[in-house]
Amino acid sequence: MRILLVPLVAVLAAACTSAPPPPAKVPEVPQFATTTTKARVERTALPSSCGRMLSRQDLDDVVDTVITGRTEVVVGVGLPKIGRTGRIDCYFGIPQDQPPAAAVLTVGMAAYTDEASAKQRVQETVDSERDKGIAAEEVKVGADTGYLLDGDTRTVVVAHGKLTVAVTVAKTLATPEQVGKLADLALTER
Repeated sequence: MRILLVPLVAVLAAACTSAPPPPAKVPEVPQFATTTTKARVERTALPSSCGRMLSRQDLDDVVDTVITGRTEVVVGVGLPKIGRTGRIDCYFGIPQDQPPAAAVLTVGMAAYTDEASAKQRVQETVDSERDKGIAAEEVKVGADTGYLLDGDTRTVVVAHGKLTVAVTVAKTLATPEQVGKLADLALTER
């Protein structure tokens, strides 16, 4: 029996003194950057065209449907009485043989002499809509606070420095978040 115990004890002693096996290596998952992030350059002046305010690519990236139809621009003039120095209105998705008012998306941007005038104009717009029975809800537009006016159409209006922007869409075209994103994009220099 001694002969059997000696090899058994030797095997058990060897098992107790052996180092445990190394832990299994977890493979590292490579990370790939698919896009480069461009720093956002905020707009400080009115754009010269609708394509410099919102591109077709911007529209396609934000809303869930392709906006068809023509685009028209109306360049406004200054209005010293309210401190406005200029204005540009862009009408996107105008159906054939229809006036600009039939557009499914309208973006109006105005420049003012100072930030106070721009903020006052936004507040007057909000107050005017409230007088019509439309509730105004505060929303974030980039780093700014704007207002969602959800009536027959969906509008986000915001002041950013000396600029204001109002984005109005048919309710079936975009969610409130998407309208806010369009307003933020309109305030980004291209």
